[in-house]
Amino acid sequence: MASQRELVMLDGRLNGMGRELACTISALRVSLTDTSLYEYARLMIFDSYQALPDGQYDLTFEGRTIPVERRNGAWLEL
Repeated sequence: MASQRELVMLDGRLNGMGRELACTISALRVSLTDTSLYEYARLMIFDSYQALPDGQYDLTFEGRTIPVERRNGAWLEL
């Protein structure tokens, strides 16, 4: 069975730089071939329209936590 790809919107949480807030994440969910497991790719964070300072944050969604950085207003995965 080939892997499947699906664009999804997820609820997330950003924590860092003395702040914690809810966010929405757009991601490509990719199923792993011949398993019921999947990974996420091409994450895009929408920060609830709140101005956030540049720096390192933890992004939590779907029971996963990944380090991200806001640099010059853009989000980067670390």
